[in-house]
This record gives sequence, structure tokens and C-alpha cells, in this order.
Amino acid sequence: MKKLITLVNTEWLKIKGLGLVYLALIMGLLIPVTGFFFQISNPRFITSEDLPFSVFEEGITGNLKAFCMFLLLLYIVIAANRIAQTDHKNNGWQLMETQPISKFQLYFSKYLVVLILTFLCIASYIGFTILFSLLDYYINPNEVKLLTFDTVWILKTFIRLCIAVLGIAALQLCVSVAFPGFIWAFLLGILGLILNIFSLVQKITLPFSPYNTLYILCKAPNIKNLNHFITYSEYLSLFWALVFLIVGYFWYKGKGFKTAFLNHKKQIVYSSAFIIVTTGAFYLLQKPKPYSNEGTGVFVQGKIETDLKIDSVKIFSKDFHKKIGSVAIKNGVFVWETQQQLPFDQYSLEFGTKRIDFMMGSGDHFNFDIRCNASNIDYSLTTNRSAEQEYKNKEDGLGYEFSYSIEQQKYNDDPKKFYELAQADWEKNIDRLSHYTDTENNALSDEYLAYRKQLLAIQYLNEISNYRKMTSWSDPKFAAPKAFLNELNSRITKPTALLSKNDDYLQYKLDQMLTDKERLSNPDSILFIKLNALPNTIDKDRLLTKHLVKSIELESDSTSRNQLFGREFKLLNNNDYKKLAISKLEQLNISQKGAQFPDLKFLDAQGKPHLLSEYRGKYVIIDLWATWCGPCKQIRPVFDTRSRQYRYSDNIQFISISLDESQSKWQNYLKTKPSKVPQFWLDNAAEFMTQYKIQSIPRFIIIDPAGKVFNLNTPFPDEDNFVEILDKLKKY
Repeated sequence: MKKLITLVNTEWLKIKGLGLVYLALIMGLLIPVTGFFFQISNPRFITSEDLPFSVFEEGITGNLKAFCMFLLLLYIVIAANRIAQTDHKNNGWQLMETQPISKFQLYFSKYLVVLILTFLCIASYIGFTILFSLLDYYINPNEVKLLTFDTVWILKTFIRLCIAVLGIAALQLCVSVAFPGFIWAFLLGILGLILNIFSLVQKITLPFSPYNTLYILCKAPNIKNLNHFITYSEYLSLFWALVFLIVGYFWYKGKGFKTAFLNHKKQIVYSSAFIIVTTGAFYLLQKPKPYSNEGTGVFVQGKIETDLKIDSVKIFSKDFHKKIGSVAIKNGVFVWETQQQLPFDQYSLEFGTKRIDFMMGSGDHFNFDIRCNASNIDYSLTTNRSAEQEYKNKEDGLGYEFSYSIEQQKYNDDPKKFYELAQADWEKNIDRLSHYTDTENNALSDEYLAYRKQLLAIQYLNEISNYRKMTSWSDPKFAAPKAFLNELNSRITKPTALLSKNDDYLQYKLDQMLTDKERLSNPDSILFIKLNALPNTIDKDRLLTKHLVKSIELESDSTSRNQLFGREFKLLNNNDYKKLAISKLEQLNISQKGAQFPDLKFLDAQGKPHLLSEYRGKYVIIDLWATWCGPCKQIRPVFDTRSRQYRYSDNIQFISISLDESQSKWQNYLKTKPSKVPQFWLDNAAEFMTQYKIQSIPRFIIIDPAGKVFNLNTPFPDEDNFVEILDKLKKY
């Protein structure tokens, strides 16, 4: 060990004139200082509604991809090359070998110096990011910026980065030692950079490239989103470090490739064994980790950081919003556990007016770290279902070329080309899905993978159906090749539980119930007849509900809608689907033009009660907003301007209704931002929004002089359509 330390010190003395230390500091400085001056000239738009964040964590993770995949990689290439080239030029390798030291110690000492310099570059990036984040905090102060310094988080991030570069450093030193010329090692480094850019653009992982460890790491730069902070990218790096240290050492020791690995039969056997062992180890390492459950129950825990009054969390199934369980929040922490067998499905974690959707089944565990305020929510989640959580919001989109051909209708006259492109695109997408893993190399569970493959098949079947509608149902030349069609249909012969209630699948099943001739006559009525002839199963109720809801949505008046509903509703058997159909009917009836609107009771800024009926005889233009809603506050000046524009129209009245939970917060806001538009606060806002299925604000509503709905979803005041509607109203 003493000799190794002496060698490292010697190597360090040899690099003093190379400027590598200064270069490490500069490379680490470039991204933070560039980001700082960009932020000074183009300050980030931050409002009081944004969630508080640590300026240090935001700075480190926000620029990590640019630093790691470009500057850090480039520095490793330069450092390894310069250290090796120094001894290549002055015959330092041979001179050192005359000393009483082993060749391994000599080679390994150079590797350690490369690592020390690289770690210095990483430390420089983190250190300067902290410094400039601190400067930005004082130059551009904001109440949501925090000087929270999580030492453990920063240390773990530093260690993770250090491990992730071990393999790249070993590879670059190996090549730099093997080839005296600077150009070869540099070209290899540039090739690694290109491969990383390719991964970034194509969003694919290339584990066979040692350089790709940095891309994999940057897919999840924040360790809070990982089950373990040392994970797949670091394990790959350790593997490549071991491989290239061995290869580089023996190559250097033998003074060439042939003498190192192929000089005699024994060497050939050893080299072959090394290749076999390395290949097997790489196969096992990069093989996706299969999903594994942990028992029969479900364990959900977490912490919530918020300024809202939230005392409990509830868990609901997505289907029909059935409550699965609830638990109290104590000191910002909640723990819920059940031994109940839960089917694998989509669920939601709900607290206050917030919700987080997630996939869950028996044997799963979840750990949430949630931050939220009235307008925003942010969370990290660690779970054995991490692959599903990462993939659930992804769309299994069609490839660019195929999507473009559909959009432009390029092959409406060339069915052969259309189906060739569709089949090639399908094969590419199904292969990508089959090999999908998350950042930690966790694979999708078999049940979820089967569901997503079936969903992908439905997508292509629907595109084929759309193509036939645009071209011809009767001409056989536009029919899909039988082999391709059979492959797609074979995927959905046994639909998973998730697919069997998916809207796209249900619509596909409804379309398949019609012949080509029936599609051209009265398909809706024919479908009802065919559906009614099916045996009474849950699948029938799903299909019938889907078609019934779609049909009543197409009816323009409530009388026809109610007649159709009454005729078909009695054929439903499942109570959940009955309730769903009734809810859809009620929603349509109360939302349509001419439906009676409730006589809302609200308070003015002084706390005096008012009724919406006070404005009977006028068209009432309602602005639904809240103080925590950024877009609401941005559009309010335009709403005020429109109010002044139509102030001489006696039959038009503008009012603004706040949906804030806190009346005092709304009142305080009006003191700083007064408005001439009458301002009111709705006490039972949540109930009203639920009744009318209002998912987002701002929302603009027009009520007619008789207190009935005129337009429940009016265009925004800054749109031309808004002015056109009001210009017509003032003439009535």
C-alpha cells in the first residue's frame, strides 16, 4: 500500500505542468456559471403558488445531464489521454519499471490519478453550483426559494456520480495506454459521446456502451426517486471498470495485444475463459430484474409537507371511485396497511383536493414523499412497482413515419405500402415494450406487460379500422394482410382484467359487432339489438354502458335522451354500471343549454350573503377562479376589461366567484388587487365543482335571464369567440 501511495504521489507530481487540475475546476465551473448568468439575464418566472424548493438541489439536478453527458465525459477523455501520453513521450513507462514496484501498481496508480482528477471535476461542479445557487438566491429573492442544505443528499449524489465514472475512466486509460497516439483515445471518447446523444434522442439504453452509464444515471438525476441510490448505472460502471482494468493491465504488461492475450495456448485458454466469464457476467447484470411481490397484503406509507389543512389520506379504486381504505396523518406522516387481497389495478391516493394515481396489487409496498399547496403537487415514490409507476403515463405511440403517413393520408391509394409500414412499426413498438425497464433496470410485471401489449394491438387495429373507413370497407385490396391481422387479434383473444374495461378496447369490440354492410345503415340501433341479445355478463354491461353513454351524448335534446336512456337502461344488471350511466345522464341534463342552473348562494367581501337570482333578467357572465390559480390571475385583467367594454349593455352582468377554501385569503387578495367586477366567495365550492364535473379553472359560464344554462364552458375572455358571443347577447 505504501508503494502505491508513493506511486500516486509521483504521478501527481508528473501532472503538475499539464494543467489538469485547473481544467477539472474549469469544467466543473462552466455549467453553473453559464446557468447563473442566463438566470440573471432571463430570470425564471416563479410565483407564490409554486412549491418551495431547495436552490441547491434544484441547481445540482437541473444541470446534471448537461454536465455529465458532455463536459464530464470530455474531461475524462482528456485527463486519461494526457496522463498516458506523458509517459509515452518521455519513455516514462520503461523508466518506472526499473524501480522495485509491480507493473500492476504502476498501472493502477495512473488509474487512481485519473479518478482523483475526475472526482475533483465532479466536486467542482457541485461546489460551484452551490455557490451560484446561493448568489442567485440573494440576487433574485423569492419566497419559494429555500436554502435547505441536505448534506446526506449531496454526499450520496456525489458518491453516485463518482461510481458512475469508474468504467469510463478505466476504458479511456486502457485505450490511451494501448495506443500511443492521442487521436485514437480521443475518437473513442467522441464515439461514446455520440452514443449518449443517440440514447438521449431515441430514449433507449445501450448497456453495452460503458459511456451509457452516464445517460442511465441522468434518467433519474434525483436519488429521491430511486429505491437505492447505488443502482443499475453504478453496477454497470463497476463491471466495466473491472473489465477494462484487467484488459488494460495485461495489455500494458505484455506490451501489445498479441503478447498479452494470444502468445501461447495457455494464454489463449485464459483469454477465452475471461471472455466467456465476462460475457456471462454482463448478461446477468444487464438482464432486467423481474417484478416480485412481497407477501399478500399492501403497505402504503409516506409523509406530506403542506400548508393545507389535511388530516387524512384515502385510497380509492379508479373503477367507480370505491373507497379501499383511509388513515389519519400524524405529524405529517401516514401509514396504511391491509392484508386484504387487492387485484392489480389502477388506484388513487387522495388527500384534500389532491390525488396521485398509481398501479397497485397485493404484495406491493409504496413510500410517498409528497409536497403540495393549493395549486401544485410534487412527489417522489419508491416502490417495488417502480417500472409500472414510470411507464403508466407513457403513451404507446405509433412511430413517427407511420403517424405521419396517417396524418397526411399518404397511402390511401397504396394499401400495400400502408400495411408494410404498419407492420414494421408494430414490430418495432412491441419489441421496445417487451424490453422496457426503468432507471433501476426493473422490468414490468407480466400482467401489466400483457395489458400494455394488448392495448398496443388495439391501437393498431383501430388505425386499420380508420384506414378502411377512409378508403373502402367492401374492396378487398384495402383489407389488412391476414397474417398481420391474425397476429394483432391473437393478442386480445384473452383480454386482461385491465383491458376488459379499457375504453379503446370497448369501442373496438363494439365496432367488431357490426358487419361492413351494417356500418352503412343504422349502426347505433343495430348495436343495441345485438348487445341486448348477449348473455347477462359483466362484459355485456360494460359494452352496453359504453354504447348507451355515447348515444345519449349525441342526442341534442333531453326528451330524446331520456327516452333512449329509459329504453336501454333497464337491460343493465350490474349496479356499478347502472350508477355510472345514471350519473352520465344527470351530468348531460344539467349541463345542456336550457337546463336550470342552481341559485347559488355566495358572500361578498364584507361577508354579506347574495343569491345568483338577484341578476335575473340579465345574461350573467361568471368567472370561476381562486387566488392560488396562476392562469386565473393572469386572465382576470382581461375579464375586467371585457366588463368595462360591455358596461352599457343593460342585459349583461359580469361577476367573479372565488372557489378558495379560505375566505380570508380571498378577502386579503382583494385588498391588494381590487376589481370593479362584483366579487363573491362560494362556500360550498367543492360540492358545486363535483356536481358539474369542473376539473380545472379558470372556467367561464354564461347563465341566461331566466337562470338557465346558456353556455357552461364559454371561451376565455381573450378569445375572439368570447366577444362574438357577447356581441350577439347584447342585441337580445
